[in-house]
Order: sequence, then structure tokens, then C-alpha cells
Amino acid sequence: MSRGQAFHDNFLRSIGRSFLLLVATGVAACATPGVEEVARPQSPVVVLAVPGAASAEDKLGIQVTALRLSAGGFMLDLRYRILDPEKAALILDRRVVAYLLDSAGARLGVASSPKIGPLRSSKRGAIHLDRDYAMVFGNPGHYLQRGSQITLVIGKQKVENLIIE
Repeated sequence: MSRGQAFHDNFLRSIGRSFLLLVATGVAACATPGVEEVARPQSPVVVLAVPGAASAEDKLGIQVTALRLSAGGFMLDLRYRILDPEKAALILDRRVVAYLLDSAGARLGVASSPKIGPLRSSKRGAIHLDRDYAMVFGNPGHYLQRGSQITLVIGKQKVENLIIE
């Protein structure tokens, strides 16, 4: 291999590593297809409670403990505790599609990394009731803001009226 070819190969490898680093930190993983830019008024209201929690308990057997912006606003971090392991099996199954639905119709999917896969908790062994589980959704372009009201969709189950803290 010539010296120029070796340089070119090393350069391409370093570009690939840089891309993987961006994906791992969440910058590139935020690119969720199908999200349309919609002008949205800034909401000064910050809601600390998470409405819709009762619906989540009934439908999915979980208690939503937090829904927050993270990674500089490019991600949404959903935290929950399991109350009913039988109902919660749906939310822990990675094969079941999960996304956030905005009132304007935008779908924000679970962020995914090429090496790690979807950034969501899954069932590995026993389900623990004393643990916080998480799911991370992409939020490209800071589409959703604090105070935005969204719907969590997992499979055919919907948990409505969740508000971002």
C-alpha cells in the first residue's frame, strides 16, 4: 500500500470515529425522519408535575417520574418506575415501537446508536420495582420545549397529556 493510500485510509477511519462519537453523544442520533418544522410559540409555563401519570399506570403499569429535556435540548429523557410487571412487559420490549406524538402530528422516535442500539431500557432478567427505567427520544432542532404537551405511544397504547418539565 502506498503512503498516500495509507494516509487516506487513516483519514477515513478518523472521520468514522468522529461520527460515532457524535452519535454516542446524541448530536447525530437526533435526526428523526418525518419531523416537520412548525413555528411554535414559546411557553413560559414550566410544569413540575407530570400529568397523564394515572393513565400510564392503568395502561402500561408504570409511573412516569420525569420527562425532561437533556443533551442541550436535543433529547427528551423519559424516566419511569414499574408498578405492574405484567403490563410493563410491553414498554420493556425493544421490538415494540415507541415514539412521542406532538399535537401538530410530529413523531419523535427513540434515539438509536449504531453500537448500542435503541436508547431505552429493556428486559434482561427480572423486572425490578425499586428501579428507575429510562427511554431517550430525539428532539432535532429543539422542536419540543418545556411546557409542550405530548402523547407517549408504545405499540397500540397511548399515554396522553404528558408535559415536558
